[in-house]
Amino acid sequence: MVHAYHEGLPGYHEDQILHDGCEECEGRASSRSLGISYLDKHRFARAWVRAAAWQRGRLDNISHAEIPLLNALWAVQCQLENFGHTIGQLP
Repeated sequence: MVHAYHEGLPGYHEDQILHDGCEECEGRASSRSLGISYLDKHRFARAWVRAAAWQRGRLDNISHAEIPLLNALWAVQCQLENFGHTIGQLP
């Protein structure tokens, strides 16, 4: 699989973590790790904040490819909140 030229894809937004129409991004999204294992620490941190913002209704530029990733990160944040960690902030 090869990454497509993201900027040329329909619905592209520079803040998205994974991009619709990119075979590589969509493959990562459908992997067992939902794309999490492919993220470097900076993209992981962006995805963490993005997941919280999306679930709070503060984003309108979500790609279908990143939904599984953001849902998984959101679920972890909700669990960590039970241990005193603030949603949207990395522990």
